[in-house]
Amino acid sequence: MTKKSTIWEKNEKIFYIIVWSAIAMLPIVLELWKLINGSEPVWKSVVNWWGGMIPLILIFLLHNHVLIPQLLKRGRTVCYAASVCAILLTFGVLFFCLDCCLSERRMKMPPPQHIENAGVRPPAPLPRPHDGLMPPREAGGPHHPPGKHPPAMFPLPVLFKLLLVLLTIGANAAVSLSFSYNRQQAYRKELENRRLQEELKYLKQQISPHFLMNVLNNIHEMAEENIKEAQNMILELSCLMRYVLYESENDMTTLAAELRFISSYVSLMRKRYIEELVTVKLDVPESCPESIRIPPLLFIPFIENAFKHGVSYNNETMIDVSLSEAKGKIRFTCSNTLQRKSDNDIKGGVGLANVKRRLDLIYGNDYSLRIDKTIQAYSVILIIPSL
Repeated sequence: MTKKSTIWEKNEKIFYIIVWSAIAMLPIVLELWKLINGSEPVWKSVVNWWGGMIPLILIFLLHNHVLIPQLLKRGRTVCYAASVCAILLTFGVLFFCLDCCLSERRMKMPPPQHIENAGVRPPAPLPRPHDGLMPPREAGGPHHPPGKHPPAMFPLPVLFKLLLVLLTIGANAAVSLSFSYNRQQAYRKELENRRLQEELKYLKQQISPHFLMNVLNNIHEMAEENIKEAQNMILELSCLMRYVLYESENDMTTLAAELRFISSYVSLMRKRYIEELVTVKLDVPESCPESIRIPPLLFIPFIENAFKHGVSYNNETMIDVSLSEAKGKIRFTCSNTLQRKSDNDIKGGVGLANVKRRLDLIYGNDYSLRIDKTIQAYSVILIIPSL
C-alpha cells in the first residue's frame, strides 16, 4: 500500500468521525439554543437521541467494515443486496416489536389525575349498554371483546426508522466508494510516476556509455598523431566522467555546472580538429545564477551529434553552439554542416526519440523543440523553462 493510499484511508476515517460527532452533538446544540432563548431545556431528549443512534451506528459498522469490503468492492452485488435487505428486515421487525411493547406499556399506565377544584362535581360516568341508556349495537358493526384492541397498523415511527437505516447504508456506500475511487486513482498515479521515474533513470543511464564511447574514439584517433595530447585528453575526460557519473544520478543540476561541462567538452573536442578546417563556436554566458536548475546532460546529445555528423577533413565545416537565459526561459541552439548522408539522429542507443522522451517526462508540453534539416545543414532549437 502506498503512502497516498494510506492518507486517503485516514481521511475517510476522519470524515466518518466528524459526521457522527456532529450528529451526536446536534441535540445538545438545540437544547442549549432553548436555554439561550429562555426556555427550559429537556436533557432527556438528548439521551433519547443518543439511544436512537446506537442501532444506526451498529448498522454503519456492520455495513462499512463487512458488507462493503467483503461484498460490494469484490463485485458480489447480489449477495450485497440480499444482505442489505436482511438488515432492513431484521431491524424492521425489531423496531416493530419494540414499538408494540412500548405502546402496550403506555396503555397500561393509569392516566394522570389533576384535581384543580375540589368543589367541582366530577362528570357522570358514561352509560353502559345494559343500563338501557345506550342504543343497542348494530348487528353488522364491529365488535371487539372487552380488554382487546383492534389490530395495529404498521406504525409510522417504524417506517421513519427504516428510512434512517436505508439513508445510513446509502450514504455510507456512496462515501466509501468515492474515497475508494480517489484512493485507487492516487495509487495508479503513484505507480505511473514510479514507472516514469524508472524510465527516466534508464534514459539517463544510456547517456554515460554513449558519451564515453564517443570521447574514447576521439582519444584513440588522437593517440595515433600526438600521444602527449592524448594523455592530456584522458585527464580531461576523467573530469568530465566524474560529472557524468555523479550528476546523472540527480534529477536536477545547476545551469552553471552544466555550462562548465559543455565548455570542457567542446574544448576537448576542439583539440582533435584543425582550426582552419573545422570552426567551432561556443556562445554561453560566463556566469549565471546558481538558483537556475535544469536536468543534467540534457544538451550534450545534440552537441555530440553535431561533432559526429558535422565534421569533415576535406571541406570547411562549422559547428555553432549557443545558450542563453532570459525571462524564465533557456534557449539552446546547435547547428552544424551536414557532411554525411545520414538521418543525423543520435545513434548508439541514445537517439533523438530518447531525448524527446526525456523532455516529455520532465516538462510535458512546457517545452519547444524545433529541428531544421537541409541537404547541407542541420540545426536544433530547444527552449525549456528555467526551474
